[in-house]
Amino acid sequence: MKKNTVITVVAIILSLLVAAACGYFFCTDKTFEGVELYALIPIYIILVLFASFLDELVHEGGHCIVGIICLMGIKAPKIRIFKSSSVEVFPYGSRHMRARMAATTIAGPAFDLLIIALGAISLAVPSVPAYLCVVLPYALYSLIINVAPLEYKSGKTDGLVFWELITNKPTAQVLVAILKIQGLQHSGKLMKELDEGLFLDVPQLPEDDVNFIIMTQLRYEYYLAVGNDSEAYKYFLRYKDLVGYLPSAYSDDEYYRSSKDSDVDT
Repeated sequence: MKKNTVITVVAIILSLLVAAACGYFFCTDKTFEGVELYALIPIYIILVLFASFLDELVHEGGHCIVGIICLMGIKAPKIRIFKSSSVEVFPYGSRHMRARMAATTIAGPAFDLLIIALGAISLAVPSVPAYLCVVLPYALYSLIINVAPLEYKSGKTDGLVFWELITNKPTAQVLVAILKIQGLQHSGKLMKELDEGLFLDVPQLPEDDVNFIIMTQLRYEYYLAVGNDSEAYKYFLRYKDLVGYLPSAYSDDEYYRSSKDSDVDT
């Protein structure tokens, strides 16, 4: 059994166990004295589902808040329950990019922890309504799935990206270069004004690595901008061969779909 599957199954089982325990506390909360069990159970289930959506908002909101503070040019998040939600970045400037991206990445799981803390307090502190525990099941699931350093079809987890950044893995070095290129563009630099070393002085990665694919796309755009058509065409053809490796989070994006279908003058 794949590690991804094991972690997902463990996360689901633990979340279901927590959901059962929280259901007991919810249904026995003094706030609902006199309400029949047959009425409380569906209410609890509805609230847990609502809390799942709320936790996704909080998780992606964590990325957004810290990303805004770190000048990462956050775009509106895509929220999906039990699927891969995402926040797109298009940073400003190029300084301290690795630290800025690491902080933005780990912010989502950190906000999951805040939700879990709220749920735990509701169970442990008598003065806090026990029904707030409805936030616990999905928040726990989200934390486990996002902290585990894994790669799914939809892309890398926050935990894996964060680990690669703090250990300065080759793929993270290319990611930081990509973000610097975007940051300089966002700050007003034209593609043709950028240092060629930003595109070339990076580690070689496997061809199915998402950061290698994106850098290939940027190399094509750079050489097209500086008027080196032969190099641009070489990287264009390379990108066309590689774009099928992109995770669904990228291949669903309008920019990468249009890039895949675009053409270049030779």
